[in-house]
Amino acid sequence: MTPIDQIMQQDHERLDQLLEQSAHAVANGTWQEAAHFLETFRHGIVDGHMEVEESTLFPAYEHQEGGEDHPLTALLRKGHQDLRVFFEEMAEAIQNQDAETFDDLLSTVQTILKQHDTKEETELYPFLGAALADHGEAAGKRILDFEAKSSS
Repeated sequence: MTPIDQIMQQDHERLDQLLEQSAHAVANGTWQEAAHFLETFRHGIVDGHMEVEESTLFPAYEHQEGGEDHPLTALLRKGHQDLRVFFEEMAEAIQNQDAETFDDLLSTVQTILKQHDTKEETELYPFLGAALADHGEAAGKRILDFEAKSSS
């Protein structure tokens, strides 16, 4: 089984590609395609990636590191909340066929995601193998299964 940190990093890359595909469709004025890619991205990141982090990975890290109010996971949870709002605003911009607003939001989201992903990949993921009783096997399987269902 692939280590959980690698699975989560690969999922970041997959999700980034979906966001880029949505941006490319906006640039081309293919609004239905843009909406499809953004919804696939949103579903993958919110209902898949963030769900696994918030339900399994963050609690395991907190348990190992001394409690629910750990500054790292509190910051990452806040980032998830903020990103969810931006994703909704991006969907509205596509619905309104407003490329300028979408591009502004995209720039902000990409900056936030880059910082957020880097923090997860350097400060959280490397410790998950030891923090999870199964070394992340179940969480990794959930991500991979979610990806497979989403792409079919």
